[in-house]
Amino acid sequence: MTSFVTVTLPFVTKGQSLMKQRTNTANLKPWKPGQSGNPLGRPLGARAKFSEQACADALADWTANGASVLEKVRATDPSTYLRVLFSIIPKDIAVSIEHRTGPMDAPEMQAMRRLVALIQATASAIDPETVFAWLEEDLRARVAKRIGE
Repeated sequence: MTSFVTVTLPFVTKGQSLMKQRTNTANLKPWKPGQSGNPLGRPLGARAKFSEQACADALADWTANGASVLEKVRATDPSTYLRVLFSIIPKDIAVSIEHRTGPMDAPEMQAMRRLVALIQATASAIDPETVFAWLEEDLRARVAKRIGE
């Protein structure tokens, strides 16, 4: 013969637990200003120890193999090569490259006017976007260096 025992559990809402909550906080006192809850604390430099060692290991590997690895990645996977290079540029330098402060100086303004005049001269025959694409392609080809030079 099988018998069943019915057990009624208390209704628990989200954020509550079945364990009894401490309700007597009369003897608890807050920390005084400047007092630590963990007087021994984390040893000085413990947080930086790992990153310092990782940087030292990376530097040693870079010193031994860096140039050859860069050459190989540049030749086999240029997108990864560029992504890595741009990821190691400090953000303040990247921002200063992307955002110019102040107006153009006279020689820059003169060069811009000359460029705009050239594009406008061809506007009746060629779409300006096509002209930009040609200019960009031609300039890149003229100043590009061959790999291995």
